[in-house]
Amino acid sequence: MTARQVDRATERLEGLRQKQRGRLAVCIAAAVAAAFALTDSITLAISLGAGVLVMVLLVISDTCRRRELLARLALNPNAYVLPDVQRYGDQLVAPRGRERLAASLERLLSHAGTPASYCIGERVNKYRRQIEALADSLRAPRTQVEPTSVALCWQLLTRAAESPLYNGNIPADDLGFQVQRIQAGIRHPVADQTYTAAISRTSVSRKALPDGSRNPQSIP
Repeated sequence: MTARQVDRATERLEGLRQKQRGRLAVCIAAAVAAAFALTDSITLAISLGAGVLVMVLLVISDTCRRRELLARLALNPNAYVLPDVQRYGDQLVAPRGRERLAASLERLLSHAGTPASYCIGERVNKYRRQIEALADSLRAPRTQVEPTSVALCWQLLTRAAESPLYNGNIPADDLGFQVQRIQAGIRHPVADQTYTAAISRTSVSRKALPDGSRNPQSIP
């Protein structure tokens, strides 16, 4: 993000926060007034109560818009210079946030292809192993996860129009590409990487040769 874009994002976040606070203050004042009005005029109390309801809906709308903006900004590594985005990112990669995302991925896998699911089952099944590995990586306590990867994963799960999980007009291969991008932001401990590489080499060395014999290097 450029300095100008950072300033604009800051202004938008602050503007939405101020709207939230202002409307919440009005809501509380109207609720108190409605309570006092009950003793004098039921009609006035009802009118004030209706106003409180409208303000509550507006506060909820402002909250959703602000979270939507934070979710968009969290996809950009340069946006983490903003304190609000940094706090949002910290929540994404906290153990609770990672567990919640892993559980959502597992629900996606378990519901794929059923009437209760809106995702494209064939695509989910094609990349099932990669998605399972992603959920396992999120749950692994020693892995380090970039908040941009978690934000991208949530976008994949929740933005149907922009996600190859739900939108058939988006190429199916985009799902594999996005899963790879998410996994690239998850760093495993060096010991785990060494162990995984060793297992991979052992597996390759034990493959049968064309004549049906074993690789001599794999025989102890």
